[in-house]
Amino acid sequence: MQNGNGILVRWAHAATAALLAVALVACGGGGGGGGSALSGTSSTTTPNTTTPTTTTATAAVSVALYNSAGTLVTSIGVDGGYTARAKVTDAAGAVVSGRLVTFALSDATLAVLASSTALTDTTGVAQVGVSPISVVAVGAVSVTATATVGTASVVGKTDFSVSSPSLTLSSISVGSSSLPSGGNTTLSVTALVGGSASTNTPVNVVFAASCGKINSSALSTSVTTNGSGNAAATYTAVAADGTLCSGAVTITATSSGATAKTATVTVAAPVANAITFASATPAQIFVAGSGAVEQSVAVFKVLASGTALPGTSVTFSLTTNPGGAGLGARGSSTPVVVTSDSSGNASVTIFSGTIPGPVKVKAALTSDATVFAETQNLTIASGPPSQRFMSLSVATSNIEGAVLDGTATTLTVRLADRQGNPVVDGTVVNFTAEGGQVAGSCATALVSNLSQCTVNFQSQNPRPADGRVSVLAYTEGTKDYTDVNANNIFDLGTDVLLPTAGGGIGDAYRDDNENKLFDTGEFIIQRGATGGACAASGWPFPSTTNCNTGLATTVRQQAVLLFASTEAVLSITTLSNSVIAFKVRSKDYPLLPMPAGTTITGISPTTGCSVSAISGSPVINLVPGNTSPTEDIATSARLDLTGCASGAVVNISVTSPSGRVSQFPVPLP
Repeated sequence: MQNGNGILVRWAHAATAALLAVALVACGGGGGGGGSALSGTSSTTTPNTTTPTTTTATAAVSVALYNSAGTLVTSIGVDGGYTARAKVTDAAGAVVSGRLVTFALSDATLAVLASSTALTDTTGVAQVGVSPISVVAVGAVSVTATATVGTASVVGKTDFSVSSPSLTLSSISVGSSSLPSGGNTTLSVTALVGGSASTNTPVNVVFAASCGKINSSALSTSVTTNGSGNAAATYTAVAADGTLCSGAVTITATSSGATAKTATVTVAAPVANAITFASATPAQIFVAGSGAVEQSVAVFKVLASGTALPGTSVTFSLTTNPGGAGLGARGSSTPVVVTSDSSGNASVTIFSGTIPGPVKVKAALTSDATVFAETQNLTIASGPPSQRFMSLSVATSNIEGAVLDGTATTLTVRLADRQGNPVVDGTVVNFTAEGGQVAGSCATALVSNLSQCTVNFQSQNPRPADGRVSVLAYTEGTKDYTDVNANNIFDLGTDVLLPTAGGGIGDAYRDDNENKLFDTGEFIIQRGATGGACAASGWPFPSTTNCNTGLATTVRQQAVLLFASTEAVLSITTLSNSVIAFKVRSKDYPLLPMPAGTTITGISPTTGCSVSAISGSPVINLVPGNTSPTEDIATSARLDLTGCASGAVVNISVTSPSGRVSQFPVPLP
């Protein structure tokens, strides 16, 4: 057509085309209804203009929630089956399949996704499961879906609420409501959501007991329901501290938001059926009046089917008594009845008597004497170390220490009580020395069932002027006494201390100058005695005149070591064509012998003259004993000669342990 009609027809065709384009874009595609897309397409045409205005279409993601029936929803609950669906379309509005979509929630404390990613299917839809985080979760959440289409990242989002239906617990199911002592049984409860078992969402149920354990834990334990909504546990009628429950025990099941449920289990009272010996502390005590430990506590444990049982009556009695031992009180042999404590322990004190030996205590159930136990290895010993039974020995007394440092020897102390029996292990013996260096102490131990201990000594400064070094060993113990009334206990006023003068021995000291008297400056252990005077003494048991009438004392013994020289001095005592007799002396201390182990040899360069025999070699270990510092204790030696004439020469060599050789040519008369 022409003119005005032609113009009208062309405008109508253009308007129709524009409206059709808008309708196609608006249709989009299926599956995303009810959600929102954060990007989309639009196109408009203004009828009264000849040039239309348009916006470019882009890709989009629309998100919505559906229930298990496929119905669009805006709220989820614990009934399960909910999914978040995201539909992805490109700029032309066509669905995009096989595309990765990432899902995220705005609040992870309210809901949880079954997966954070999914691929779009052939309809362009990706979906993941979504559920409440717990049965008590309530609130609003956003779910966001993100995908990449081409080079563009597109996002879609929708909001939904999380609702919390009512949570209840079923009655507690108890395997057995009547239990023997220490028995156990099963417990179970079902979590109900809206009246149905919570099969989709786990529920935490806390089981608790008024006495006993749940699943081996004390009093209460949290259990999560299984896929059937059931929470199960085991109850044991034994408390965490090992005590047994009895009577009515209340079992409680609780869960947040639900009313607690209770059940009652009746536990039979425990019956004692065993008793065991636990300990005797200490295992060795000493006779009464010894000044050492005289009491021991014996502990027994009462059991019911292997579990400690408090509140049970136990009768103690002495079955072995060496003499005068007491049960519960000194000197009493009457049986003692004790009730076991909260740990099932029953204890009694044993007092030593006057006679040493093994002692045995029997503990029996008062209700059944055939159920009993006895102490093991409980002994009454004679007592602490006795002065008469102390012995100090030195491995080598004359050591090469006059000029050499570090020449070693050992000192050993052997101790026994007044009956000659070993003292208790760990008895500490102290040492002090006038010169050189000695270990400060040692603790006794049994060697072949005998009590002893050993320390090291070595040569060094200071070196006494006479080369004699006094060493004192001492410990706490008792004096010797005569048991006049034969009761094996010291009775003041009846028994007699030894030696008899002034109450036995006085304070211990180290007699450095060996004059058998205490002199100012010498080491002393003062006991503050006020009982009177006693006879002074020196080596081997130095004692001051300060005594008392008590039994306790410092048990002591002194040894003397000799710092012998490396070089020798020879002094001839007999000289003839057949014999050379002489003394081998330490050069630094001429009254002392050479060190133990020194060797003496003799040889003559004169033809026909020879040494047929040597005595005094090697130099023996000399124990100074009760010698005086001014006494000549040099080693005597002798060479027997054969075929020697007047004027012949005999060469005598003295070799110390360190290898130093001293040579002496001796011409014969």
